[in-house]
Formats: sequence, C-alpha cells, structure tokens
Amino acid sequence: MNGTPRARARETDANEIAALRDWLAALDPGVAAEFGVRAESFGDAFAVLAPGTETVFFNRVVGLSVLQRPSRTLVRDIADFFRGADARFMVHVPEEAARTELPDWLGEEGLEPQGEWITLRRGADPAPPPSTDLRVESVGPSQATHFAETLCTGYGMPDEWAPLYEGLVGRPGWRHYMAWDGALPVATASIFLQCARAWCGNSGTLRRYRHRGAHTALSRLRLKDGLDAGCASFTGETWQRPGLPNQSLRNHTRDGWQEVYRRLNYVSTDE
Repeated sequence: MNGTPRARARETDANEIAALRDWLAALDPGVAAEFGVRAESFGDAFAVLAPGTETVFFNRVVGLSVLQRPSRTLVRDIADFFRGADARFMVHVPEEAARTELPDWLGEEGLEPQGEWITLRRGADPAPPPSTDLRVESVGPSQATHFAETLCTGYGMPDEWAPLYEGLVGRPGWRHYMAWDGALPVATASIFLQCARAWCGNSGTLRRYRHRGAHTALSRLRLKDGLDAGCASFTGETWQRPGLPNQSLRNHTRDGWQEVYRRLNYVSTDE
C-alpha cells in the first residue's frame, strides 16, 4: 500500500467527500427541498445536512482533523450550522485526534462518542471472480427505483427515502450493481470513479439474503470494473457496531482491503 498513513487517511476522506458532493449534485431539486438537503464546507472539512431524514447518517461532517485542522471556533460554527436546521448530527473523529482538545470542544457543544466507522483502502491487485448463487449485474437508469428501494431496505431506511438515491443511477462517473434472486432485487453496491481513484459504497443487502455471497460478489464486480477503467486505488467505509461481528469488514479484508483508520463518531445529544 503506497503513501504514509496520513496520506492514506486524507485520500479516504477526500474520496468520500467527492462522492458526497456528486450525490448532492445528482439530487432532484424537489427531493432536495423536501428533505432540506444542503451542504457547507468548513475549510477542507465537509458537512452534509438533510434534516428531513432525522438520522445522523445524512447529517454529518467528514474530514475534520484529517483534512482540516480543527479549532474551537470551527467546532462552534459546525454545531451552529446543524442547530440552525434543528438537526441531530455526527462528526467523524480519527482515533488519533481523541488525544487532542477536539473531543472536549465537541463535548462542550453537546456531542458524545457513539460507535465507530472503519475506513478502508485497496490497491490495484486483481479482484477475485464473483461467486454466488444469485445473479449479479450492473444496472442503469431503468432500474433506478429498484436500486434505491433495495438499498434503503438493506440499510434499514424507509422506502420514502429512495428518491435520495435514484438520481445517482446513470450519472457520469458512477456505476451501480444489484444482486437478484430471480426477479427479486436483494442487494446493491456502487462505485464512483475519479480517474485513478475510486470510492466504493452503497452496499446494502436484504436481511434474509445475507450470508449468500451477494456483498462479496458485488464488491468484486465493481472492483473489476474499476480496475478495467484504470483505477489504482479504492477506498470506502464500514460501520462497526460495538460487540457485534462485522461481516462487511471480514469480506473486504479477505479481498485485499486494509484498514486505514478508525473514526470515532461524536453525535449530538440535543433534543
């Protein structure tokens, strides 16, 4: 794996921010208005806001301490941005920053650590072939609704949020994939291509179809497409729930992904 740990961390956050920016650009204006979606840059850190979802997954900050040096004033400005929309929110904090003043500043704004995410990176080694009894394939705009609804169900989100994802399907730079059991869509995945780099995400599987190889097969299919397109590195994130096994992390590790850094998630507790 090339680069210093700091450089790899910056790459992972920059890739995710680029994907978030393009997701925002893909949103239908009516959908954005319905959910109150907007974004703000705080130096090189990036905040996305969607108070209509009432979940911190869509109300969070990426890049603080990794891409942007934090300050007490900056933390206050971030909190004011979300509070102005009456939204609970989450700030990703790298483990190494937990030994700085940043956690104290976040605590003064009413944020507490709640779980963590793991950032991952993979180089250009060949991807193993997909292996599953399900049908896996890339999908286009005609499958946008199926893709978005399946992703939301796999993530435990309501179907009403599907329009937040539909605009991505068919958008330049993106490729999307689904697994099917006959005519039933059961899993999703995406890749956002940026010349020699790619962000991988939107991996959701219906609960009753987990442990059937869908996640691994879709991950390998998008890796192959990325490698064929000339990508030299791939990044992504996975959630880590305390005390629970992380099948996604095991799948990625088996296919050559390596941990870059762990994010402590500081979540606002304001009612």
